Amino acid sequence: MARSCGIRIGPRRYEIVVLDGSPKKHQISAYYSGEFPTDPENAEAEFAAALRKTAKEHHIPHENVGLVIDSGHGAFRRIQLPFSDQSKIEQVLKYEVEAFLPQWSIDDVVVDFLPISEGEQGTELLVSAVPKSELGRLLRIAERAGIEPLDVELETTALVNAASTAEIFVDESSQLLVHVGDLSTSVVVVESGQVREMRVIHIGALSQDAKKKPVEDEDSPGSESAEKSSAEVVEDDPAERELVFLENPEEPDPAQTSRRLDQAVRRIRRELGRTISGGRTTHPVDAIYVCGMDLPGLIGSDVQGVPIYLLDCFDEDGGQPADGYGGLVVAYGAAIRQLGGGVVVASLRREELRYTGAFERIEFPLAVACLLLTTLLGVICILQVKQTQWQRDGGLFWLKSSNNYMVDDLAKGRVGLLNPAPKELSDYAELIDSETGDPDRTPVESLQFIRDDLAARVLGLRRTLGQDADVSKPQSAFVATMLVLDVLNSTAGARPSLRRVRSVYQKGKRGNTDSVVVYLDITFFAENSLRGTEDYEAFARGLQAEPWFVEIDKKKSVPLEGDVGISLTNVPVTVDVAKYVAAGNEVAEAGKM
Repeated sequence: MARSCGIRIGPRRYEIVVLDGSPKKHQISAYYSGEFPTDPENAEAEFAAALRKTAKEHHIPHENVGLVIDSGHGAFRRIQLPFSDQSKIEQVLKYEVEAFLPQWSIDDVVVDFLPISEGEQGTELLVSAVPKSELGRLLRIAERAGIEPLDVELETTALVNAASTAEIFVDESSQLLVHVGDLSTSVVVVESGQVREMRVIHIGALSQDAKKKPVEDEDSPGSESAEKSSAEVVEDDPAERELVFLENPEEPDPAQTSRRLDQAVRRIRRELGRTISGGRTTHPVDAIYVCGMDLPGLIGSDVQGVPIYLLDCFDEDGGQPADGYGGLVVAYGAAIRQLGGGVVVASLRREELRYTGAFERIEFPLAVACLLLTTLLGVICILQVKQTQWQRDGGLFWLKSSNNYMVDDLAKGRVGLLNPAPKELSDYAELIDSETGDPDRTPVESLQFIRDDLAARVLGLRRTLGQDADVSKPQSAFVATMLVLDVLNSTAGARPSLRRVRSVYQKGKRGNTDSVVVYLDITFFAENSLRGTEDYEAFARGLQAEPWFVEIDKKKSVPLEGDVGISLTNVPVTVDVAKYVAAGNEVAEAGKM
């Protein structure tokens, strides 16, 4: 059974969901949510320790894990490109979006994109950007906890994948998906099941536990927030927010906490109203679905007449808790995607995993090549060992014996075969060195004669030493067939008809030479059977007159019906092709008719 895990790591809290099953039918086998320690001096180590402890206690799998990070770390922009090819988009994406991210250096961020629409003008993209430093910090926390995420995404995309299982998307209608996080709130606009907008509101359920850089009260008259038009959708920028956790927070005042929570709810409702008013959707928003941390007074109310519901994407008896399951939705969406479900594919590790993916594509061919190379090296090693063993067990002795046979062994008083030089060569060398020279050959012919004689003597020595590697080739069955048919064609007055011809090479045994047997199924047409027999005899005499002929086994003939000739079956004719070649004929010329 397939298993996957989704983990959301926020600034203060984390949630874990483990699924068993398939994208269509699955069960929550484990879930957990907890808070990180708030020690600012050693936050990363404390976060990793808390996550590692939870993973060990709840038997969280270390593979097939999807990591979700706070949307407050990123920014969302919409851009238009004049093409739709994904490979081209990835090549130019950073250059195109650089002008829309003045708060960051483009080399310091990781960008991802989601196609919104395609048309004649090109493709409209929803681009998300996250600083590499923040992404690297969260990955280090997961790795130090013993967890290696396959991929990383923002809360917005995980929210969409989780909502896709709840069957809340309806054609010709729009919905708002909202996730209330620790210090930020993610908002996604969906129309007819397609993502249209993503944005982040930099205020969350735990914002009251953090001190903000002194600014005007958000609700005071004349503030920037109050001056913004209610119909204008403005995306908050993470660079505008500087939140620091209190090192020694005092006991919170209930009244002050309630006031801040109410202030957060009003801010979120106001931003949701701006999103509805300034939305780029064809159909009006008919519902708002909220998940994440609970804010009193948010779920069950409405914004500009649009009701707010709790996002319940879990099956009945699916293993989720009875209460407080809204905080697990985003982690559940990441786990669904790792099982192969979801409708949005996001990847914030695309640059990091690009080289890994390229290696995976050549991993199998490379492994096969290494295996073949190892096999080749093994064979070479075996051959080298065999050769060394042969030299050690007798080859070296044979070489020494051959040298002693050919060359002088002065220590033992033995004269080699090459000393003295053959008398015939010495006499001929003196002849051509004399004033008269060889009267029968020119100087060039004399050198040719000496070379041929030396070659013949070298061949004889090799045969004597057992080094002759010449192997006689088998006689050509085709040449033998052509020789026999050439004689048949030249038989005067005969009208032969071949029904079948078959040639078989026979290796000589018991001192006999090699030969080829040509088997003929032949008919001689004539005025009568007597005339046909005469033609057959003439053919046999023609064969016997050839120097290459060996034998013919005359079979009994059968008169044809109507006495118009004779028929013979499987007549064997034995031919010695070597005699034909020895007579000075070229094999390629055999069979000319």
